[in-house]
Amino acid sequence: MQLSFGRLAAILGAGALALAVVTPALAAGPAKLTAVVAVDSTDAPAAGKAWVRVLHGSPDAPAVDVKANDANILTNVPFGVISDYLPVDAGTYNIKVCAAGTATCVIDADLTFAVGKKYTVAATNLLASIEAQVLEDTAAANAESAQVRVIHFSADTPAVDVLTQDGATTVVDNLAYPKATAAYLALPAGSYDLKVCANADNTVCPLDPGALDLAAGKAYSVFAVGSLDATLSPPPTDTIGTTNEGSSNGSLLAILAVLGLAGIGSLAMTRRLATRRVEK
Repeated sequence: MQLSFGRLAAILGAGALALAVVTPALAAGPAKLTAVVAVDSTDAPAAGKAWVRVLHGSPDAPAVDVKANDANILTNVPFGVISDYLPVDAGTYNIKVCAAGTATCVIDADLTFAVGKKYTVAATNLLASIEAQVLEDTAAANAESAQVRVIHFSADTPAVDVLTQDGATTVVDNLAYPKATAAYLALPAGSYDLKVCANADNTVCPLDPGALDLAAGKAYSVFAVGSLDATLSPPPTDTIGTTNEGSSNGSLLAILAVLGLAGIGSLAMTRRLATRRVEK
């Protein structure tokens, strides 16, 4: 298993701060609930390779360095940054997440990446309980539809319902951390407008996102990250009306809102890291 860590570090380190993220608040304490939108590749890794990207989703953790087999592959990465996919030789790697510039590592895990697979590795939860989440990204080419997956990575956000903007229909019920949609949902290209409310009684709605425009032929992951506790200070006053049970078709769309499309002006804010592929 040969991985050129020097070249990998140069690519990821140079582009890390130019990634598509929602800028976290600079105040002390956890960052507020927000969303990171990534455009997922629908291509397949080259023979013998896997693709891996990394998300910093721990709202009160400092900037971090990410190490693979003790070599830095990302340095000084702040909350809310997601890297582009990096091609690596398939195999098992020791992955560490450490406070930037130190040997203090809060995640130390051996992760195996299989040939032909694409993965997102995320650091989630508050620093005191930080944990690694590993997702397999399964988007495939689909020229006719947009594909969307939503991931609930806000550890202190309780179960939520996702409602249509007018509150007339419940499109997803009781979605809890750290669940993701089971698969990408193929959707007609267009604009989708939903809101997210606490499952208990739907009277507290911390996320009221703007419309999300989805393009045919593209695949998207929407990650909800940050702290609900920080978001609800002071508590919101918005409420919504009674809802009806929704259809299974809406469940993935719902999760879109759940995962905090709030604060996303448009998908254009997603910018790519420098280079997808590393020449050996």
